[in-house]
Amino acid sequence: MSKVINFARWLLTLTIFIFLILFQDGLIDGRTISNTGIIKTIKVDKDEIIDCYDINKQPSFNHPLLHNHTIQRRPSMHPKKLKLDNLGTLQLTQTWHKYGTCPQGTIPIRRITKDNPSTLLRKHRHPELSHSKASHNTLQSIDIIDVHEYATITMHGIFLGAQAKINLWNPIMEIPSELSVSQIWIAAGNGDDLNTIEAGWEVYQPRYHDSKTRFFILWTSDNYKNKCSNLECYGFVHTSSEIALGCSFYELSTFKGNQKDATFSIHKDQNSGNWWVQVQNIPVGYYPSSLFTQLSNTSTRIDFGGEITNMKFKGQHTTTQMGSGHFPSEGGLGISSYFDHIQIIDENNEAKDPSDVKTYVTNPNCYNLQIEDKHTNGYDFYYGGPGYNDNCR
Repeated sequence: MSKVINFARWLLTLTIFIFLILFQDGLIDGRTISNTGIIKTIKVDKDEIIDCYDINKQPSFNHPLLHNHTIQRRPSMHPKKLKLDNLGTLQLTQTWHKYGTCPQGTIPIRRITKDNPSTLLRKHRHPELSHSKASHNTLQSIDIIDVHEYATITMHGIFLGAQAKINLWNPIMEIPSELSVSQIWIAAGNGDDLNTIEAGWEVYQPRYHDSKTRFFILWTSDNYKNKCSNLECYGFVHTSSEIALGCSFYELSTFKGNQKDATFSIHKDQNSGNWWVQVQNIPVGYYPSSLFTQLSNTSTRIDFGGEITNMKFKGQHTTTQMGSGHFPSEGGLGISSYFDHIQIIDENNEAKDPSDVKTYVTNPNCYNLQIEDKHTNGYDFYYGGPGYNDNCR
């Protein structure tokens, strides 16, 4: 009998040992990623770990289009007349910086663990999916738990990128599974061939298991049938040892108090064709143009603004906040959230203020947008709102 018990103990120990080895490697979207490229590990808190990967062994190179890919360490071309002296009020600090730094030649990757899975319950959408009243109503009747609402500005044309300084806030969610985003969309194509690259900040508990304001990027090449945030799948080539995708900002704005913002940009390097993402003029990394069908060339549409998801809990509009949670009509700086120093990059690689702008607000009684007349901070607007109120039900 003792032999049987000893064998059972041995078998249990072996099973646990094998499990721990497999778990340590990290499972992301059903794919095992080896930890052989990890140079250093930084323990942030009980729920967050940053692994510093050798830049040449980053997981994205497992993408079939990126085998034998030669890394572009920095953009080779910058847009002309791009405003780089208006980087805002933020000394760019992410929370994990308090616990350590990644060495040069490595990239910080936020580890996805068993308790912090990458399976997502919601997804961002491009505003055009509900631009017509009919499509919005159809969406509500079919999928009431995934209604997206927007307060954005839109431009159509031929573009090589965009830049804006975005106010940083920590909006409150009514339901943890709802989403609040402030971002830039770069898009091309229509229908199933819609391509987008998106960058900004978001609060989204299903992805991060908390309600912190975090830097994110996202891309799709097939109208969100397959989409990827941060480094949850292969494709984005990370180059910065300073900035981690999916990590929280250390400094945020306060109501009628100090305002914090950061400059986000997406632009196409005309020499390499890569779409670079930058924060506070720090090149974070790029999407190779080979990942896309339509964005392999240029963008034909750019959007700036806010997005939320409305699950209509108990049959009424959500109280999930967009931006600061206050309408532009309540006041400007320190009250309502803003985008300023907005620029688009035209087909000649020259940065310009937006023109021929259209606003898109799905429900102005819940969230609204107001373009400033004087543009003292470049082209700018205030946006956001509280959601449910006496006029928004």
